[in-house]
Amino acid sequence: MIITRKIGSLVRGKATPFQIYAACVLGSLLGFLPGFAQAPGLVVLWTFLLLILNANLFLAGLVFLLGKLVFLLSLPVLFAIGRILLEGPTQGLFKALINAPVTAYSGLDYYVAAGGQPVALLLGLALGSFLSRSINSYRRKMAEASENSERLQRYSTKKWVKVMKFVFLGSGRGRKTYEELMAKRIGNPFRIWGVGLVLVLVAVGYFGLSWLSGPMLTSLAKSNLETVNGATVDLEAVNLKLGESKLEVLGLAMADPQELDTNVFEGKRIVADLNTADLLRKRFSVDQLIVEDAATGQRRENPGKRIGPPPQTDRKIELPDFDDLGSVLENADIWKKRLAQAKRWLAKLTAGDAPKEESISWEEQLNSRIQSSGYANVKADFLTEGSPTFWIHRFEAKGVDAPYLGGIELDIIGSDLSTHPGLVAAPPMLSLDSEDDRLSAKLSLGGASGTGSNEVAMFLKAYPVDGFAASLKNSGEPVISGGTMDIDISGLIGALENDLVAQVTFDGAVARVGGNPVDLDGITLPLNIRGPLDSPGVKLESNALQRLLVSAGKKKLLDEAGKKLGLEGEVGDKPADLLKGLLDKKLGE
Repeated sequence: MIITRKIGSLVRGKATPFQIYAACVLGSLLGFLPGFAQAPGLVVLWTFLLLILNANLFLAGLVFLLGKLVFLLSLPVLFAIGRILLEGPTQGLFKALINAPVTAYSGLDYYVAAGGQPVALLLGLALGSFLSRSINSYRRKMAEASENSERLQRYSTKKWVKVMKFVFLGSGRGRKTYEELMAKRIGNPFRIWGVGLVLVLVAVGYFGLSWLSGPMLTSLAKSNLETVNGATVDLEAVNLKLGESKLEVLGLAMADPQELDTNVFEGKRIVADLNTADLLRKRFSVDQLIVEDAATGQRRENPGKRIGPPPQTDRKIELPDFDDLGSVLENADIWKKRLAQAKRWLAKLTAGDAPKEESISWEEQLNSRIQSSGYANVKADFLTEGSPTFWIHRFEAKGVDAPYLGGIELDIIGSDLSTHPGLVAAPPMLSLDSEDDRLSAKLSLGGASGTGSNEVAMFLKAYPVDGFAASLKNSGEPVISGGTMDIDISGLIGALENDLVAQVTFDGAVARVGGNPVDLDGITLPLNIRGPLDSPGVKLESNALQRLLVSAGKKKLLDEAGKKLGLEGEVGDKPADLLKGLLDKKLGE
């Protein structure tokens, strides 16, 4: 009891109307915030004001708990109010706050924060008015009763009166009359020790940021990366060096959500050159990002865990004259897993870049985001202006080990990768080149930035035919063998649909058509690739296949004619238009 009374004496104050209103309003405003991650600016602002202003902290705590309960119970209503404010006539005001320095950290781009703060203000004022009137009424009655000691004693024995005295009056009540308490409307508006505490916290935050930023940034980065990746992310440390405008990431390993015992990406050290001027506007702008000792497809010592909902089952291709991967490749499942991860990343880079026939209404988009993330985590991204909230101007990862591609090392270069491609003049670009010049690829995401289409161009040189043939489904001898092939792929790419053409040119390869060997040397076969990225359909052009069959039939016909006419060894691989001359010569003899 002594301890609680001491704590009460420390935090209660003298409960003037100003203290009551300040406690109710600030406690309510804090209670109606979704959390520090969403609205760090408002959390810090209201907390500092609560400490600085001479508010009744005990009452503020009670109102905070009440406000948080009401906030959680009324999330759908607050979300609807937030939509009116962020999408209605007041959109311009909120847009200015969201994109301005410092206020960008307010979190008002989250629907429930924007809708909750006005409701919190009204609730706080209503509670403050009710409690202030109740306290004044109590004091008037006590002042009237003080003239009659017998009546005062009888009134003071009531339980609710004792509670009110304990909470609002404290140990200092005996030094002032009730008339003096009622006359004091504001009193000292500031709490001296609160001002001192805020100054200390600001100093610690300023001078100790480099020391505190490591653990905080590591935890924040790990959480966000796991959400984006969909599986466990290992991270040794994240170090922020504001003096050098650098961010250093050590020991990054991202588990593959499709194959949890494998890392989809890992890097021993990542160094980013930051644009610190953008930090005040809640813009994380990286001038250059360098990845050292990177690799993909490496085995993990400990399998990861899937984060978030399980991967969605994609619709099957609806192209009757196309074959799916499962009917073409023996290792189709492996390819589908790789393509599914590529689809996830492409969807992040091309948000909203769905074909028109696949587009959904804004209401459906919001409902989908609410179901996957919850009301408190849905924000109005479209209000961001000027520059993206996250922007990598240039990305470099050289010497990346890629076991999936035969262990060759890759150089990956990227530019203008951001959360809001439409706010960047140039489209996001990714290029990939092998150090032996056998593989080259370039991806331009013009569809994401609104400057064009998402286009891909890839060239793979001298790929062994036998290795490819081993992955094809067949019940007998390989349909193709020997030599190498060059693969040239180009066309449009997207998370939902693709329209690609692959030109495959053979060098020294032989195919078996109808049981007959067909020389493919110098022949180019065009393949169409369409459908979802993680389950595309493949179609061989009928004209190209026809040419192979004609070629096989021609050779067989020439061989048979040569045998019958005694031209064995002379016909060989001569084209059909020479057959007439050979026949004329034979008949002339």
